[in-house]
Amino acid sequence: MSTNKTIVERYMASTDRTKVGPLLADDVEWIEWGNGVPPTGVRTRGKAAFIQNFGNDELRSEVSRMTEQGNVVVVEGTAHVHKKDGTHLSVRFCDIFELESGKVKRLNSFGALIKDSA
Repeated sequence: MSTNKTIVERYMASTDRTKVGPLLADDVEWIEWGNGVPPTGVRTRGKAAFIQNFGNDELRSEVSRMTEQGNVVVVEGTAHVHKKDGTHLSVRFCDIFELESGKVKRLNSFGALIKDSA
């Protein structure tokens, strides 16, 4: 497996997003598109803001496909979020990671809510 895919695989396998800091560039940018993931077009810049944006809910991702070309890794799958208030949601996602010097430089996240219940 390539270095870039290994980095993205480590990112996706982490259930505690506060531990992904070493995988992120200091000036990382994250743009979220979709419903419920949160609102369309939310842009986060910087490592600290990126990590804070995840909050502290329990997250589990199931990757169905990972494709790489050059410094870009595309990941498709389903994410399950169990919130501290007892609710949970599931999202089908497609994440596009751009890597530079062994770090995630940019992430475009596309998601569609598939389940929302208490």
